[in-house]
Amino acid sequence: MVLSVIIVSYNSSSFLELCLYSVQKSLSKTDIKSEIIVVDNSSSDDSCNIIKNKYPSVLLVENQTNIGFSKANNIGVSKSSGKYICILNPDTVLSEDTFAKILRFYESTINVGFVGCHMIDGTGVFLKESKRTIPSFFSSFMKIIGLSKFYYSSLNNEQSGCVDVLAGAFMFTEKAIYDKIDGFDEEYFMYGEDIDLCYKALKNGYSNYFLGDVKIIHFKGESTDKNFTYVNRFYNAMYIFYKKHFNNFLITKSVVWILIKFLIYVKRFSIIISTKFNSQENEVEYENKFLITNSLSNKFDFKSTVININQLTNKKIKNSLLLFDLNTILLSDIIYQYEHLSKTNNFRIIVPNTNFYIGSDNKNKKGQIVHF
Repeated sequence: MVLSVIIVSYNSSSFLELCLYSVQKSLSKTDIKSEIIVVDNSSSDDSCNIIKNKYPSVLLVENQTNIGFSKANNIGVSKSSGKYICILNPDTVLSEDTFAKILRFYESTINVGFVGCHMIDGTGVFLKESKRTIPSFFSSFMKIIGLSKFYYSSLNNEQSGCVDVLAGAFMFTEKAIYDKIDGFDEEYFMYGEDIDLCYKALKNGYSNYFLGDVKIIHFKGESTDKNFTYVNRFYNAMYIFYKKHFNNFLITKSVVWILIKFLIYVKRFSIIISTKFNSQENEVEYENKFLITNSLSNKFDFKSTVININQLTNKKIKNSLLLFDLNTILLSDIIYQYEHLSKTNNFRIIVPNTNFYIGSDNKNKKGQIVHF
């Protein structure tokens, strides 16, 4: 076995189905022996049934409780048999050549620890967490007050090179390296574990790489509810990291703990204010709805213009909802259009062999799933 793809899932069945479709397409272009392992953290939706009925070749691990991201991934890796492993979020969409490019780079580069890629959100905007620095006390504080340039890597988004920290949504490495550095620290329930893992790789003499020409979609809102639970987990993860790696160099444990609790209080208050404000938002009105497909059949109950994807370059698309039909369009073409038409449009993807389309207009909120 060459490659094992590990996906930890929790109540994201529709996005997981899109993710699995894209993973299978990408693996099919590599001509290698591979496997997909989904570790489900006791989802209450139909995630497990979808895998059993539609993706029988996927190895499914059904946890009876939500044991968290770190522990679930360690279980998935322990069940894997590939030389390489890819940690992947269920709310991601890969291109057909994602794994081919990653494998080519990994096998031609020495002393590689982890490899990450250029992630865009559901609106086509680059996700800065794709490449970060080690979060020192100074860089973290500067980010909190709105000066984030010290927190993220200065490497150009389109370039490839060494970075300190990659995002846990997509992390590629050798299983032997993952095992050597003891995988994810299970003290982290969710958030911070990717920083910790990358830092452990650096301390063991490996280099982590960001590949700017390997692009995927990470809807992100599916795995990140900006609620009180999120705030507690996120900032407590920061405390775990500092306590583990920097306690002797920066500041006393008690002062860091007080600062973390203060940040939690501030963020909880901002969520209350934001929720009150967002509840007054109106639904977006689109000037046009375009169904991007090579088929002329229109299955929807709303008025939309059916066009070929090649026509997008000849049209001035503005304030429109674009529905990409994966039955007839390549994943790579969709990702390209997400980036190039992102400023004034919103996007949805029609998942093959389903009766729904999905997408996300806000990286901090759950995405939209519409059945037809």
